Amino acid sequence: MREVILQGLAPQIEEGTIQTWFFEEGDMVKEGDDLVEISTGEGILMIQSPTSGILAEVYFDEGEAVAKGEALCTIDDDESEEDEDEDSDDDDKDKEDED
Repeated sequence: MREVILQGLAPQIEEGTIQTWFFEEGDMVKEGDDLVEISTGEGILMIQSPTSGILAEVYFDEGEAVAKGEALCTIDDDESEEDEDEDSDDDDKDKEDED
């Protein structure tokens, strides 16, 4: 799991307001996708996904203020389930080879 933190604001800006989430919880995101648009007193900031995975949890709704350094959401980038599935497939192949 990886938290996406609000950063990249100008030093004098302490918070931003969530304008638009581009994905919903449960959606697959790719590294570099625009996740959320945040407005500040000085303009608009786009926060991109730092990793590929499933958008597991969104901590703020549109219209809510978020302080610099707070977590915006969590992305489940754990690939261990895929690895386990691949291992299971390998076991099945081994059994077939034995027959």
